Amino acid sequence: MRNSNIWEQRYRHQLWGLNTDPKLMQYFDLVNLGNVLDLGIGEGRNSLPYALSGFYIDGVDSSETAINRCKDNFNSKNLSANLTISDIRNFTIEENKYTLIIAAHILNFFQKTEINELINRIKLATREGGIIYISAFSTLEPTYKFMKETKQQIEENTFYDGQSRYTHFFTQDELLHWFSDFEIICCCEGLEYDNEQSNPHYHGIVEFMVRKK
Repeated sequence: MRNSNIWEQRYRHQLWGLNTDPKLMQYFDLVNLGNVLDLGIGEGRNSLPYALSGFYIDGVDSSETAINRCKDNFNSKNLSANLTISDIRNFTIEENKYTLIIAAHILNFFQKTEINELINRIKLATREGGIIYISAFSTLEPTYKFMKETKQQIEENTFYDGQSRYTHFFTQDELLHWFSDFEIICCCEGLEYDNEQSNPHYHGIVEFMVRKK
């Protein structure tokens, strides 16, 4: 992706940890045993619990450092995963393969037209009864107002920062429209506290989980 060098730099200087998104654990038992695709797998925090329960993991990330850390985290638990360093737009997503697809804080960083294409591919890759989990920054995110005031808006709720990086802020209605043909498991939006030691702050987050009929 255009900002892959940014993510590589961030992973080189920051440990993100292995805390799994709570919604993935809350609805863990709804996911049928099978193949999991983690888009933007990072260090593996969202996939590890599934690997430990016998799921087969495919993971992709644009950061080589992230993939190497993920591999180490899986190896430390005697687990394996099929890991790929790639821009997710160029990653081949096999149709009708996955019982769970995870897209946690990855879809924000594309233009809306690209997000639409990625979501269509994700939907095709999900098996009947399979689940899709998306978490993303919403229009409640504090930086949304800043972006509106200072950056170029190129599409609805999508901004260009002038340094080859795009940011899109999601709404619940937008996700509900994209997945109107899926069963809604959860759809929630709100503020989430980020207890970063040097700079505690809030994020506006939307979490969305659906099941293919």
